[in-house]
Amino acid sequence: MKSDINQEEYLEDYSDVKDYFNIVLIGDSSVGKTSILEKYINNIFLQEFNNKNSIEIYKKKIFLYTSFYKLKFWDITQFIRKNDVSELHMFYNCDGIIFVSSYDNKTSLDNINTWYQLLIEYIDLSTKEMIWLVNKNDLINDNKILTDEQIEKKSKDLLLDFFEVSAKTGDNIEYSIKSLVKKLIKRCSDNSFDNFDKSTQDSNDIIDNNHLGKKCAIF
Repeated sequence: MKSDINQEEYLEDYSDVKDYFNIVLIGDSSVGKTSILEKYINNIFLQEFNNKNSIEIYKKKIFLYTSFYKLKFWDITQFIRKNDVSELHMFYNCDGIIFVSSYDNKTSLDNINTWYQLLIEYIDLSTKEMIWLVNKNDLINDNKILTDEQIEKKSKDLLLDFFEVSAKTGDNIEYSIKSLVKKLIKRCSDNSFDNFDKSTQDSNDIIDNNHLGKKCAIF
């Protein structure tokens, strides 16, 4: 379903795009998933956001490594029911997953395990690139419920790279998402060369670099 937000992105010309990546944001409600995307894509801060749909979609085109890439973000705004496989379809086809917690919400830290175990039961996470964003880094220390030690331990337990971000100030948002995209580009390139090496193409065939990495699903 298409969000009413950021409709200009749907009209943008993507003919010069080298590759496409589908990225899903997952985490408890009120941790700032939508606010992070609004800041990243539209450079605005929404302190309160009323999602009418269970999924909101955002798109953005970025320039990296001398090429354009199209990013499609799936903002999961409601908790996914474990027995409803239809609600997991976007995870089967996605390229990247962003887990989101909030510094002022201890439950959002504990539930990272819940989200992670839910996905690992149905999906081969080794085929995905993942990062973890801890939002509301702008809060002063007295208002931060989560500690650096708790976050670092969870990161090591789940083998997730984490980034402290702020949807309010924009701190670290672009950098963290760009870090994920770099991982996706590398994975796509590696897969393309692996597939090429295994093929039976004639040695005189030329690799068209414009088509490298086109393994990413578009849905």
